[in-house]
Formats: sequence, C-alpha cells, structure tokens
Amino acid sequence: MPSDIKNVSASIKAIQQVRALFESVHGNLGLLKFNIEVLAPINGKGAEESKKWKVICSFYETLSSTSPSRYEVDVDLSENTMTVKKLSGETTEVSKKVVGTWHKKE
Repeated sequence: MPSDIKNVSASIKAIQQVRALFESVHGNLGLLKFNIEVLAPINGKGAEESKKWKVICSFYETLSSTSPSRYEVDVDLSENTMTVKKLSGETTEVSKKVVGTWHKKE
C-alpha cells in the first residue's frame, strides 16, 4: 500500500475500501481469488474524478466453496459509505452480515 494515500486515485481507494470491508467480515482467508469484475464511476465530469463507484467483485468465501460469490458494492468516497448487495453464491451467516450499508469511520 502506498505510504502517501493522498496520491492514490479514487478508483484505487474504492477498491481498497471494498476489500477491507470483506476482509473485516470474512478474514483474509475468506477472500480467496478476490477479483474485481467491474469498476465503474457513477459521477464526475471532465477532469473531475468520480467520488462514487460501482464495484462488482467475486471471491471464494471459504476453503470449501465450490464457486465464487459475487457482490455489487456502491462506494461513496465523499460520504465514506458502501452499500453491499450479494449477486450470487451460497448464503451463509457470515455473508448475511456484510449485506447492507456501511459507514467507514475516520
């Protein structure tokens, strides 16, 4: 991770926040083959970088998972919020905990 976070683009910050959220819920072993499938800006015009991002990611939640779970996360870097929806994969007690809106504390 870069030492000066201010030089990191908003898209990278969005990815880092999404991964950190899933690591906090599943642990780093629960993110096997973490993959960003879609990274799309939701706002921003011209030279202004978007502060809102749609991230669709997939990963194997457990060592015994037979297929990856897919999630859609709307990240708002201005408000420090993430809204998580599960798109596919088995539903477990742990995966139920991550669905909803999260507010990142500074």
